[in-house]
Amino acid sequence: MWGDYRVQPPDAFRIMAVAILLAAAAGNSWAGKSARQHLQNAGDKEFHTLQDSAQKDDPGSEAALGVAYEEGLHVKRDMAEAITWYRRAAEHGNVEVQHHLAVLYEKGTDIRQDFREAAYWYQKAAALGYAPAQCNLGTLYRMGHGVPLDLNQAAKWYEVAARQGDPQAQTSLGYMYNHGEGVPHDDRQAVVWYRKAAEQGSAIAQKNLGVMYVRGDGVEKDEHEAMRWFEKSAAQGYAPVYINQALLYMEGIQTRRDFAEARRLLVRAIAEGKDEARPLLRRCEEQLSREANSPEMVGAADRN
Repeated sequence: MWGDYRVQPPDAFRIMAVAILLAAAAGNSWAGKSARQHLQNAGDKEFHTLQDSAQKDDPGSEAALGVAYEEGLHVKRDMAEAITWYRRAAEHGNVEVQHHLAVLYEKGTDIRQDFREAAYWYQKAAALGYAPAQCNLGTLYRMGHGVPLDLNQAAKWYEVAARQGDPQAQTSLGYMYNHGEGVPHDDRQAVVWYRKAAEQGSAIAQKNLGVMYVRGDGVEKDEHEAMRWFEKSAAQGYAPVYINQALLYMEGIQTRRDFAEARRLLVRAIAEGKDEARPLLRRCEEQLSREANSPEMVGAADRN
């Protein structure tokens, strides 16, 4: 239970990619506002100017027109047309669009899922130094999607992105060291990378760093420090960490026992779809029942 780890779902990459695309397009020819704002506020004349610029191979305009078709702004939503314009911008070296194309192909929403095509565009953007693409390429190698399964390559790309400060890559690299995948097992290095990501606000890294403190892996055991990181992760609504918090309240050595609080956390985890918390909840409720029926509690109730 302590070692629970979840890779960030693709939806998060997609949202990030669209946001970056909008900013990138804005920075090209519509500086000062996001591309979405411009697309929403532009009149017909301005939008036609954008279309003309895209036809003349302006990469920023091509990217913005792709956004228009993907978002359905000024035109009917049309993913096939969006892909056409994204590919044109990507072929002109727009690294953000290369990454976004890769995400679309990896996710396969509204277009045919194609891991090979995703890998192709991630590799293009990764070679140009784009950290999110380097991280996602590492994940493709780790999963064997669109490229041969290769943990050494996965660790390599995670480290390249991690050294640029990408928190998802830092979390993934920490996991690789933690589990000896593609790199020698090294808990101290795992802690280094988990901490870097945790300090940037990665809820997964905050949880994993807390686990390291509970176990004393790569750091001195410290349940108080573990709970501090668990609380930071929980504050972001990361449901798996509720189970880790509950376990500390149920089984911790330095942490005061509090089965009522553990129960509250486990109920919350189950409400968020974490069914693995159910056996722990049963244990917790059995303990609360024993406490309620203990001679001390019964005597106290009689005296009242």
